[in-house]
Amino acid sequence: MKRYWFELTDEHYNDLGAAISDGWQKSPAIAEAKRWMKENGVKAAILVCNSMATDNILDMIHIEEK
Repeated sequence: MKRYWFELTDEHYNDLGAAISDGWQKSPAIAEAKRWMKENGVKAAILVCNSMATDNILDMIHIEEK
């Protein structure tokens, strides 16, 4: 079982519809989110990291593309 599931949101926590893969580490999800943001012209987003075991939010990673 993987450890995290991810959701990419805007600054108002609205889901952006990006399909970020579940995983054991955050760094591949951050890279995937950055690629998605670049392809879709999104300059800033929040990657919400959730626990697979409890569904609790564990981390909120702010990503800005320059």
